[in-house]
Amino acid sequence: MTDIERIEKLFALVTVAFTWAYVVGDYLHQYVKPIQIKKHWNKAKSIFKHGLTYIASVLLNSNFKPDIDIFQFLSCT
Repeated sequence: MTDIERIEKLFALVTVAFTWAYVVGDYLHQYVKPIQIKKHWNKAKSIFKHGLTYIASVLLNSNFKPDIDIFQFLSCT
């Protein structure tokens, strides 16, 4: 880990991936399916995990029928 350019690229990629998962999770929580609230008043999973699970389902399962088009959602068009 001595090449600073590679570290910068890796950090940028992780930042984009985190933001993508968080934005999708927030949208899903607000408009599609809210995250379940447990008896102790905490959410069952985080907004990030909600979005990451959804994105992974869309990318890895060819039979998955998404509620939203995440690629159009992220392109803002």
